[in-house]
Amino acid sequence: MARILPDREIQKLLGKVILHSDPARINPNGMEIRLGKHVLFQSTDEEKQLGDDSYLKVLPGESVIISSYEHFDFRRETVQEIFPGCELMALVTPTTTMMREGILQPATKVDSGWAGNLNWGLRNSSVRDFILGYREPIFKLTFFLLDENEVPDIPYGQRPDDRYQDTEGIARSTRKIPANPAKSKIISSSLERLDPNKQLREAGYPFDHIGRELTELQGKWEVVSKDVVLLGNKITDETKKISEKVDESQKRSLEKVESLFQRKFLQIFGMIVGSISVMFGLVTFLKTQGVAGASLAGMAFVLGLAIYGVIFFLTRRNPAG
Repeated sequence: MARILPDREIQKLLGKVILHSDPARINPNGMEIRLGKHVLFQSTDEEKQLGDDSYLKVLPGESVIISSYEHFDFRRETVQEIFPGCELMALVTPTTTMMREGILQPATKVDSGWAGNLNWGLRNSSVRDFILGYREPIFKLTFFLLDENEVPDIPYGQRPDDRYQDTEGIARSTRKIPANPAKSKIISSSLERLDPNKQLREAGYPFDHIGRELTELQGKWEVVSKDVVLLGNKITDETKKISEKVDESQKRSLEKVESLFQRKFLQIFGMIVGSISVMFGLVTFLKTQGVAGASLAGMAFVLGLAIYGVIFFLTRRNPAG
């Protein structure tokens, strides 16, 4: 029957089944595995490498695929050099330290016969940047020793579909689907029924917090929008009133100026015509009385000055008078 290896038997695996290992990472019933140099940022599809004195930063809500620093060899011939007639498999589980810092890591397993660097995913579900150091312990292996009745007939790596054997760095997913499957064969939910706010709330922190903030912001924006519309209508009404008052004032001013001009023009024109008639009559009368030409011219000049003075006085009077 399969049994979990204790620390003293895990020690036997170092140097053969577990390469580049640190004996200080052995736990009572497992071993902590350290962060290797290869990382894949899933949000940007970037592959980058770590080195000595470097650190991996995972942003809030970001997911990454990481590689182990240790190299593993679970092939039958390697394991049976240490445990004759037996094989090994292992469970990959998060460390409690990672969980305490808000890091989500799925549990998976290592099949009998597998060899290579482990790849594993983690997601930062906290609200802060998560910093990991190169070769820092990040997950744990629990080893199961399989006896003769539990070893598989075909170990991992000997089947055509075992594409992750001898992994170095990051091995990308080998899953395949048609490039353009027919729409009639795609089954999905109705887009019309999607509630973005509900999706954000159910996605967990920090997305549920973002959803609440957006909902509150939308309510505030609607209030502000209504206030802006009311203010715009008020400005339009006041502008219309002011424009009407200006037009009315201009109209009254033009009418007053036009009336004043007509009145002054008629006054001046009437005085000029009247003055000419008076002068003509006076000159004619003086001629009949035998007044000489020089005296007649002087009298006409004096009378012209008098008429000019009267016209000048009328044109400078206050329009209200």
